[in-house]
Amino acid sequence: MAYESSEIMTAAALTYDNSKLNEASKSYEGLVTLMLDIKNKIQQNKMLEYGSGSIKKGFTDLIDEKDSKKIKDLAIGISAAKGIRDYVGKTDVPMGQRIYLTGNVVPDDVKKFQVSAFGMKDYNSADLIYTRDKKVFYGLSLKKKNKPTAPSPTLINKAFDSILIGREFDKIKKELIDIRIKYFSDIVIEAVEKDIIREDDIKNFKQLKNSNRKELFEAKARDKTKFDRAYIDTKGYYKAENRYKNSNTNDMNSMRYFVNRKLAEKDNALYTAFIKVMDDNAQLFADTLITLILKTKLYDKMDAETMKKFAFDFSLITGIGDANEKRNSVSIFKASTLPLQTTLCGLTRLERMFGDKKYEIKIDKAASAKSKGAKVFLKLTRGNVTLLDLQIRYKGAFTPQPQFQATLNNQFKKLLEQECGVPGV
Repeated sequence: MAYESSEIMTAAALTYDNSKLNEASKSYEGLVTLMLDIKNKIQQNKMLEYGSGSIKKGFTDLIDEKDSKKIKDLAIGISAAKGIRDYVGKTDVPMGQRIYLTGNVVPDDVKKFQVSAFGMKDYNSADLIYTRDKKVFYGLSLKKKNKPTAPSPTLINKAFDSILIGREFDKIKKELIDIRIKYFSDIVIEAVEKDIIREDDIKNFKQLKNSNRKELFEAKARDKTKFDRAYIDTKGYYKAENRYKNSNTNDMNSMRYFVNRKLAEKDNALYTAFIKVMDDNAQLFADTLITLILKTKLYDKMDAETMKKFAFDFSLITGIGDANEKRNSVSIFKASTLPLQTTLCGLTRLERMFGDKKYEIKIDKAASAKSKGAKVFLKLTRGNVTLLDLQIRYKGAFTPQPQFQATLNNQFKKLLEQECGVPGV
């Protein structure tokens, strides 16, 4: 698993009182001193618990006072820790407090809050679980940015088909696979016509062109002495030095450059087809996105007997901070907090306001017009309120599913602030 340093920094910061954090935040050197103190104490700190010894090592290895990126994450962690305390309403450090770093193995003490649902092993997906008394637990999904005006952090970043959970998506998945095979095999054929790929280098090219587009796309039977990856993922070109394995993707003659330009075309056939499928099934997509991204069914899915014994509160916390070694300066801002209860409040308000209107997925024409990359921008809306900004993009290869990203839209944030009383989301 990948370890995120802002998580261990937030957990460590929670073991210091606010006065200590404020003192350390006065300068970059102050954060270095605090990091050294964390480093010296972290192994024996009983307030922090991990799912396994390897996870503990993975997190604690990130504590490095010489790494400026880790110092910046400590600033973010301090912001998040103080935000958590503001949300909980207590600023002291009780002896009984515990911070559980979940990793990919949940510590035994909080396994009772793990929920498998909607195709996710851990629908809870809290990066940290915090408690002061082992009676009330706070599940915390941590995000970060360096200043309040920075773009909202991504709430989800997954392969597109991984959000399509359930048999009701089987037909849609098949349709999307067929769309990708047709679109990318057409590009391979055009690349052959343009002599980017030599026809003779693709075994049985004419047969594949006429009757096996899937193989032309996946290229599982390709000559691997010539092609180190699928034809559509090839970086070089026939006449380049080292031919198809040439890595200069800025070369206007290269296959990667050619594919990127095709994907960046406005209204290209691939994204047009994706959008049509989503629009034809807008309510199903909307319900799924809201469930997965905003965790709206989390409390419903938690074990009823457990919830009789313990209180559990889920929130999204965004730490906001930065540090500059050259200027010996630190900027720590008030963290933004979005409790699940607030999200549920906002969705209830939307239901009251626009009960006669369905969710819609629309192309964001303004954002798409500005983009020069291989991506498309969408909006999830209800009535005149946009809830989520969505993005579909390819990253590095075209044979896998594209990546799907989502962030909270400012209109929905404003509604949450006005209707549900949570400023600074």
